[in-house]
Amino acid sequence: MRVITWLLAAITTTGIVARLLPVSLSDLPFLPILAAVTPLYAATAALALALTLAPRAWRHRRVSRRIIRIVAAALALEALWLAPLASPSSRVEAAQANSDAASLRVMTCNVYKGAASAGDIVAAVREQHVQVLALQETTVPFVDALKAAGLDELLPYSERSSSDGVYGNGVWSALPLADVASDDIGSSASAMPAGTVDVTRADGSVARVRLVSVHTCSPQPGYWGLWRRSVEEIGVVRTRLAAAGSPGYVLLGDFNATYDHAPFRAMLGEGKADGLPTLHDAAREAGQGLVPTWPSGGAVPALCGIDHVVTSGGVAATDLQTLAIPGSDHAALLATLVV
Repeated sequence: MRVITWLLAAITTTGIVARLLPVSLSDLPFLPILAAVTPLYAATAALALALTLAPRAWRHRRVSRRIIRIVAAALALEALWLAPLASPSSRVEAAQANSDAASLRVMTCNVYKGAASAGDIVAAVREQHVQVLALQETTVPFVDALKAAGLDELLPYSERSSSDGVYGNGVWSALPLADVASDDIGSSASAMPAGTVDVTRADGSVARVRLVSVHTCSPQPGYWGLWRRSVEEIGVVRTRLAAAGSPGYVLLGDFNATYDHAPFRAMLGEGKADGLPTLHDAAREAGQGLVPTWPSGGAVPALCGIDHVVTSGGVAATDLQTLAIPGSDHAALLATLVV
């Protein structure tokens, strides 16, 4: 019992420390993987606490008190990190109260090197009234399958690009795409295509929104540094937003990072006093709790929210949901944006 309790306490402590490390240390080997499942450490801490308070364990009071202090601190931190997910942010509430605002339905999905069901994705676009679709890890045969399934009839405007000529990312839209770019970020990981749409509000005014399909490097041995850099590079959007006349940005895709990763929070601009606009994670703002998207379709339930819809300025996500797509190891992420 004592060995199990100490093991749980050690796992909890290691995971919490991984979450607390600054950006400069966030790419140490395997730490990104430990930080990715931060919410699970609430469960290991609670179990360790329960075992410690059991009558037999409490006989070793000195040891028990040490464990209680460790897991209590971990649970307090978990509560601090998870509490903001329980209710929508003031930005979302203000957006919902704005009668002149327009809505935009968006969806993103990593299609697992073209193995996902193109028919199911097109069916989701049709049934969910999706106006903008962002896909990652597409292939030429997969894009052809999307066309055969009728995607071009629903979303006739598109931009797709590939860094290696095999796997690519793309944006499909029901609204005309202007100022298209094959790589809007200049990423070290993959080409991230983008286009700008005009959204008409209820009062007749028009808002310009730029949509980017995002895919960063995954954290794995030999690529820890590239993973961190590819997440941080997306922060260039904050500089663009500070320029006069800049459209609002919506970044959709596989960020290969959760909110518990320091580079992701730094990319959003949280805690930075640099005078630049802050980006907003839809899962954080919508108040719908944890929104895990990976892994999907297997025996293990989704553990990590590595797919995101990130908004800026006058764009806010009022709801968020996941949808299993056969053949993909990621769940699709759908959101309603208020502009």
